Amino acid sequence: MPDDSVKTKRSERRRRKRFARQRPSYPRMSPTAIFYTLRIYRKSVGRKRLIFGLYRIYNSIVPSITALLGGLAVTRITEAVTTHDFMPFLWVAIAWLLLHLVGTVLSEVYNVLSAAVWQEVYINVSEIIARKYVQVPLATRESQAFADKFERVQEYGSQIALVSESIGRIVSSIISLVAVLVSTLTISPIVTLVVVLSAIPYSVLSLRLSARRRRNWRTFTKDRRIAHSIQQKITNSNSALEIELNGLSHQLISRMVKASRRSQERDLADIKEFFWPNLGSRTIDDVINYLVLIFVAIQIILGRLAIGQFVSVRTLLQQLNSNISSLFNNIASAGEGLVNATDFMEFMETPALANGDIKIVDVPKIEFRNVSFVYPRTTKKAIDGVSFTLNPGDGLAIVGENGAGKTTLIKLLIGAYEATEGDILVNDTPIRNIDRESYLAQIGALFQDFSRYEFATLGENVWYGDVTQRYDREKVQQSLALAGLGDLTAKLKRGLNQTLSKDLDQHDSVDLSGGQWQRLGIARAFFRQPNILILDEPTSAVDAKAEYEIFRNILRQQHDRTTIIISHRFSTVRKAEKIIVLSHGKVVESGTHDELIRQKGIYKEMFELQAEGYN
Repeated sequence: MPDDSVKTKRSERRRRKRFARQRPSYPRMSPTAIFYTLRIYRKSVGRKRLIFGLYRIYNSIVPSITALLGGLAVTRITEAVTTHDFMPFLWVAIAWLLLHLVGTVLSEVYNVLSAAVWQEVYINVSEIIARKYVQVPLATRESQAFADKFERVQEYGSQIALVSESIGRIVSSIISLVAVLVSTLTISPIVTLVVVLSAIPYSVLSLRLSARRRRNWRTFTKDRRIAHSIQQKITNSNSALEIELNGLSHQLISRMVKASRRSQERDLADIKEFFWPNLGSRTIDDVINYLVLIFVAIQIILGRLAIGQFVSVRTLLQQLNSNISSLFNNIASAGEGLVNATDFMEFMETPALANGDIKIVDVPKIEFRNVSFVYPRTTKKAIDGVSFTLNPGDGLAIVGENGAGKTTLIKLLIGAYEATEGDILVNDTPIRNIDRESYLAQIGALFQDFSRYEFATLGENVWYGDVTQRYDREKVQQSLALAGLGDLTAKLKRGLNQTLSKDLDQHDSVDLSGGQWQRLGIARAFFRQPNILILDEPTSAVDAKAEYEIFRNILRQQHDRTTIIISHRFSTVRKAEKIIVLSHGKVVESGTHDELIRQKGIYKEMFELQAEGYN
């Protein structure tokens, strides 16, 4: 009986064979994608494209002319041996030199302009992608399908210059191919036809293999994202300690490698499938090329061709094969990027969040009327028939178990999600008719996964709460003090100008603790002084004393503005004027702290369980 290891190997071989036979369809490049790419590229290149075009045309034609001049030079040298007249050869040599010098000048100019254009294209496309991304509804951004598509969009964005260059090279290859064919036809039409036919099979096979690998790249987008995510976790200083303590290193590395290899296995299966056809076509091509050279040599011996034409034919054959191969390779190269152009066009056409023209300039009234919300590609309601009203200056607390829908409700209120059913009204107007920018200007929020701007200074991290205001050092310091970080500036070598990440500035920087980062986020909210302040577990990383001081300052600052708090700490929640309890996306209880205690429902149970934990 074979042991388990043998059975495993056999099973793995069978799986790989089945894997190799699978041939899912894959998207193809379209003329629309080509025109779209060239339009983006043209805007960045501007008038430089005239020089690029001149350079490509020149480089496409000159090799054929050079090949003919080479053969002519050999013939003139042979003639000069008997006539001792060197002038015909010198004229050929001068023409050859001038062609070379002009090519050198154009090449250097092209290199300088090309480097500038590549950077310009990358910057422009990065800006286009970023500006569109922030307009896409948050619920769409959070979906798996959009995440996969967006990864391909980013790849395409970084490849536009390369794709455009490949398209330019395709045009150059076609011009070069025509020039070589014309030059070869002047020597022997039969030779031209035979060589072209022999070169095509291998080029077509290469193109097909490239298309297969393009398909694989799209098919395994998720696996690449998993591998990349694991690699980031392993190399991230914040998660490295937990991974080491839990003994996860080998487990995660193994999973990363398996995810990476799935795409490689498909590639290898395709490469093996094409091995013999490629080898056969290349062998036939090589044999025919050498037979052609022997044929030309015989014609020269018989006096039907000049001796220099052997050199010309040999060079032209090399160019012909090179141009045919280059043409198909550039088509394959362009195709790799152009396939993702379809995703890019779909991404740019993704509907943006609804945005009206009614501006909000003060503390607004907000009302939910039987609002429900379902995440894309799901059927379960994350929010189910929720109704409540927030008048200007109200203080609202939202409580419930994890997954009850608290954060989803806040994102609906902000307008990051669009309600599936019901209406969200701002000053009695549907939120879709409200000018989004003016509405968001009234809101400040600190979420559980608050942002850490490690690339910025301490002062900038506070100022980012409202960059429409001028940078005011005194106000920044006041905001830090209200968040319990009043003494932090004095402790840091560069004060408010201190960089906050050693990963980005090892020479002169510090790393803050989790609690300090959270307080820094709160300081950002104080600096903004919004008309609606949303706090989603804002003090989970600070101690009880610090929490008391922070909330006292928040309530003092927000006494005539609206405050919304999500917290599991009932010492904070009980201070709210209005409390709603969520369960499975529904409002199951509402009222003040005392009213909810008297109801003896979920709120009272949660409150007593937490109080019991402190005894």
